[in-house]
Amino acid sequence: MDGEDLKPLACETVERALAAGARTAEVSVVRETEFSVLVREGRIESLVESGSRRIGIGLSVDKRTSHVTSTDLSGESIGRLVRDGVELARIMDRDEYAGLPEPEELGSAGADLGIYDERTASLTARERIDAAMDLERTALGLDRRIISDGASCSTSILARAFANSLGFCEAYRSSGSSLVVSLAAEDRPASGENTGKKKSSWWYSTAVSFDGLDPVEAVAGRAVERTLRKLGAIRPRTCEAPVVFDPVTARDFVRWIAAAAGGGSIYRKSSFLVDMLGKRVGSPLVTIVDDPLLPGRPGSRPFDREGVRPRRTEVVTGGVLESYLLSSYQARKLSLATTGHAGGPSNIHLEAGESDPGDIIASVGEGLYLTSLSGPGANWSTGDFSQGAQGIWIRGGRLAEAVDGFTVTGTFPRMLAGIVMVGSDLEWRGAVNAPTFKVDSMTISGT
Repeated sequence: MDGEDLKPLACETVERALAAGARTAEVSVVRETEFSVLVREGRIESLVESGSRRIGIGLSVDKRTSHVTSTDLSGESIGRLVRDGVELARIMDRDEYAGLPEPEELGSAGADLGIYDERTASLTARERIDAAMDLERTALGLDRRIISDGASCSTSILARAFANSLGFCEAYRSSGSSLVVSLAAEDRPASGENTGKKKSSWWYSTAVSFDGLDPVEAVAGRAVERTLRKLGAIRPRTCEAPVVFDPVTARDFVRWIAAAAGGGSIYRKSSFLVDMLGKRVGSPLVTIVDDPLLPGRPGSRPFDREGVRPRRTEVVTGGVLESYLLSSYQARKLSLATTGHAGGPSNIHLEAGESDPGDIIASVGEGLYLTSLSGPGANWSTGDFSQGAQGIWIRGGRLAEAVDGFTVTGTFPRMLAGIVMVGSDLEWRGAVNAPTFKVDSMTISGT
């Protein structure tokens, strides 16, 4: 089913909410099927296949709002849910900013976004199990030192209908697939109880369609490479040095910038980007875009969670903050217009630059190639940044020894301003993406 069969229920529930006393109503009906298999050492360790349906109702009475949900889609259950929602709204505090989007903002993308694949929906369990088995077997065959921590294959199919009391009623369906493998290798053999040491890493591929996933040889090869390059890691000396973010850590960075630019963070004044619209926040090399209209991308969508028509949004253009990411409610709080981001970002990315990733590394005499970040120290509210890290030391423009057990420290404003090279290697591996980039100087706290 393509979601069209869910539209009558969404529209009917809107009418029931209005008849029960709601001033405005919006209803989302979702049907989802998911499959996930995890294999380890050639055996199935877990297999989950599930299907679910749910309905979410948001309604208002005199600028007082409530939201209720249920997995029971029977008429009797929805009737109770609507009545409970109206009663709950009547006791909530009044909020002058509550309400539906402006009617002219509503709409659906006119073109087929290519976010649903029929072949993925018709895969057999055996095909998905074989893909996970093949991935693990391939990884183990690449190097005798490799130990498997498991390989998985997952798929999902979603159909969603949305309706509101302004007359909007649309539906769409989407699909997703992923392959993931997690590996380890002995870094120090055990000489007694609890004395051994292993290094671990992983790699993955995600796509709208199963056939769009990277070949298992490519996924396994990247995972093996990332695991083995951690062997023999040492702790670097404390210093100030250039830092090259690989595409994985660069994606983490863009994800934090998206959170800082989110309307909730802005109107609560919990972001370093508050009051920065139209001002320079980064290097001229920095352009960050969110685009829900990109064909075949995992974050693409024909409308947002409020039924607002999607559009390309340049968050940062040439280092200047051009837009926040706003729902209708957030926009009203800030006296701005919605950007179609109820539900968050879609395909947000740092646009590719002109530098070859190898040239970026070659430009560093002494510094860090950053491959992993961990910990809670990325504070987009204050702008402070301090994360546990792993990577490879760069010496004389070449990758040298692996390093770990240190922190990398700076501030988001300083890091954005200090981006001096941006790579051409933008890879699409989800809804948040970025190429390699180089920050001119950060504090590395090691020995």
